[in-house]
Amino acid sequence: MKLCKIYSNDETQFHNIEFQDGLNVILAEITDRSKTDKDTHNLGKTLLISLIDFLLLKQIKDKSKFFLTKGGFENQIFFAELELNDGRYLTIRRSVDHPSKVSFRASTHRMVGFETEIVYDYENISFKDAKEKLNDYLGFDVLTKWPYRKSVTYFLRSQYDYRDVFRLDKFKGKDKDWKPFMFDLLGFNSEVIEEKYELEDEINELKTKIDTLQKENDIDINERDKIAGLLSIKLDEKEEISTKIDRFNFYESDTKVNTELVEDLDVEIQILNTKRYALSIEIKKIENSLSAPQSAIDLDKLKRLYLEANIYFPDQLTKDYENLLQFKDSITKERNKYLQENLTEFLSEYDIFDSELKNLESQKEKLLEYLTEKDSYFKFKELQKQLSGIDANILQLQEKLKSIDKTSKFTKELEDTKCEVENKSKEIQLLIDEQKHAEIRKIFNHIIKEILGVNALLSLKLNRNGNVEFEATIQNPESLAITDEDYGTTYRKILCIAFDLSLLIYYSDRSFYRFVYHDGSLEALDNRKKISYISTVKKICAEYDLQYIFTLIDSDLPRDEYGNIIQFQEDEICLKLHDRDDSGKLFKKSF
Repeated sequence: MKLCKIYSNDETQFHNIEFQDGLNVILAEITDRSKTDKDTHNLGKTLLISLIDFLLLKQIKDKSKFFLTKGGFENQIFFAELELNDGRYLTIRRSVDHPSKVSFRASTHRMVGFETEIVYDYENISFKDAKEKLNDYLGFDVLTKWPYRKSVTYFLRSQYDYRDVFRLDKFKGKDKDWKPFMFDLLGFNSEVIEEKYELEDEINELKTKIDTLQKENDIDINERDKIAGLLSIKLDEKEEISTKIDRFNFYESDTKVNTELVEDLDVEIQILNTKRYALSIEIKKIENSLSAPQSAIDLDKLKRLYLEANIYFPDQLTKDYENLLQFKDSITKERNKYLQENLTEFLSEYDIFDSELKNLESQKEKLLEYLTEKDSYFKFKELQKQLSGIDANILQLQEKLKSIDKTSKFTKELEDTKCEVENKSKEIQLLIDEQKHAEIRKIFNHIIKEILGVNALLSLKLNRNGNVEFEATIQNPESLAITDEDYGTTYRKILCIAFDLSLLIYYSDRSFYRFVYHDGSLEALDNRKKISYISTVKKICAEYDLQYIFTLIDSDLPRDEYGNIIQFQEDEICLKLHDRDDSGKLFKKSF
């Protein structure tokens, strides 16, 4: 897929652009050199990437942050014409006022001019359907399990996307959101990586369950036998007191019916007392747990201690502590939410039991006046209290045993899952050893050598957690050793550029992207490397039928050995911008 045109329904507010095969230069002429801290004086060469991404159906999650939807672009409609890999041409229409509605038209011929009155094959379809439809139109046979949106940003590199060769600015979340994709992009099968991340999520869930059970039930899985022994003692005590109650003789023969009523009441009261007592224990325990202060790790204080002791505090340790704090906060929030829900439920049940007990006790007291003397009644009540307390203790111990058994079960699952994770890491290493990225690596090295005159290496390895890491390194010009030493933003930028081009070359005989847009790629390069860079790009485009779009300001134009500016051909420049007035800006206005 290549870009043919990007244009607007209102040429007074936008510089319509027509791209060609091969090299496409977006050149910004700067007269005011005092404003070098701005985005090329806000001319819009970087914003063009965002507009192309918008037309390739980037989702606008926050309209207040996306420049088109902040205001000032009302009634403006943008169009993109693409050359598809099957030879057809596709026009995409998306408006600023209704960005969730998209229209498509496919044609066997390239459009003449910048047509806005179009009969569409699909008009104003929903955004979700539009992404699926565009995915079908593109017809990629590379990375078929991934939507085209996953890879498009690698071929729309803004200044923020040169920080890392593999991890783009949009991938700010977890590694599992981008590493499996990158593994596939380099020719491997990411299924084992995805399975490993899923297992690691299971491990975190099991750890949370175990931690919650241990803290809320105050248990130690190594003390199961002790708890079982205590339960046995309490069961014996219950049997002893129950026998005393059974033998307690204060009934009169002429009150047999009332006696049976009292016995029924006793059973109900005993059950309710047991439940209420158990609830009171749980309520108290939860209230104590919720009110207990949470320990905290003062990372800044820890760093100061290391500094005072002249001990290096590595960045990785900071990340580990931060991850620990995040994990602890996550567990605490989940636990407190669970406790608060239980507390509300327990308090409600307690009030119900309390009300029922008062009613039953009142009935029983009236009946017992006819059945026993006052002293006997008090003795009977005392035994009942003891029995209720013992029943509550038995329930508590039984719950502890259940929690211990659950914890033991989760611990066993945790260990088994850890073993599975270790096996997955071994599988990943075996895949890496297959060297399926060897051809991409060879192409990558060739491009770097052409531009910088040194060797470079794409490599994969496992980190200490058994997860794959991707590295792009260059050869030290002096020692000739391959090193991951940081040579600055310039070298990192060339590494990113070479990586993108390597992918396009590697997949050039397949249905995939056949264009790339690099913003500010010549900045800070010396003249010889600029010349090598441009020459290399031209050869690649010609040999592999690729389209290369890049931006630069006139002060970054390459110069020959005599200091003369080497100009691009007019047909190579697809857009000229300048800072003399608003007419030279992409959107022909300041904002």
